[in-house]
Amino acid sequence: MKYAVWFLRLIFAAWMIPSGLNHFIPLFPQPMGSQPLSQELIRALLDSHLFDLVKAVEFIAGVMLLFGIYTPLALLICMPVSFCVFYWDAPLEGWGSGAAIFGDSVLLVNVLLCLAYSKSYRAMFTLRVEPARLAQLVLGGRSLFGVWMVLNSANYLFLSLWPAPSGHEALGVQLMTSLVNSRLLDVAMVIQLVAGALILSGWLVPAALCVLMPVSTCALYWAVILDHQPLTALLALAAFALNGLLMLAYLRYYHGALQRHALSLGEA
Repeated sequence: MKYAVWFLRLIFAAWMIPSGLNHFIPLFPQPMGSQPLSQELIRALLDSHLFDLVKAVEFIAGVMLLFGIYTPLALLICMPVSFCVFYWDAPLEGWGSGAAIFGDSVLLVNVLLCLAYSKSYRAMFTLRVEPARLAQLVLGGRSLFGVWMVLNSANYLFLSLWPAPSGHEALGVQLMTSLVNSRLLDVAMVIQLVAGALILSGWLVPAALCVLMPVSTCALYWAVILDHQPLTALLALAAFALNGLLMLAYLRYYHGALQRHALSLGEA
């Protein structure tokens, strides 16, 4: 079993490293899509330079996987990237396209590798958890963050009690428009709704916080780097900080995922 895991890890690294490096040192043409929505989204990612961050993550995580350093963490970092690759290749380019096979494969290999290192993630999925210290303060922060995530996502998906930010600066408008048109924002809001409900209820809190962090990071990038509106930027910064502080409060549940040299299935 361990040799199969090593093979998958090397295959995944062999995709991540050149794919990430190619953005900074051109090695092969960057796919730009063949459908209107996929073309619109990739153009917005490039123009906003959010693609720079994505490709840096691909390269760094790929190197970590290649050398087996902090492998569980690298796989977690890769998961949002793998999902977005799948989403761009399959729903946007077309489920029957050649790109869809590639997108399906990338996401599948990432998931299989996470399962191979499932021991490292076990503590994150503890049903009910307690912070190591400042329990009442953490409970208050957790409740505030959970309510915030649930209300924000429910407003976008169902309620429309207040307008969702659409952007003021050109790049902010361009990226937000592409996220709305591709329905990738809908996916992010569903993730926010489910994770927020889990955090509010106190169930699977470390895993829910981990899943929310990429959403919080992208919201922060959009609000602070692209759109420059003080109130929106302040809210995004507060959400990101609260997400990060809560993860620190539950740090002991992430120790397995932060191992420098973790063992996979079949390794002893």
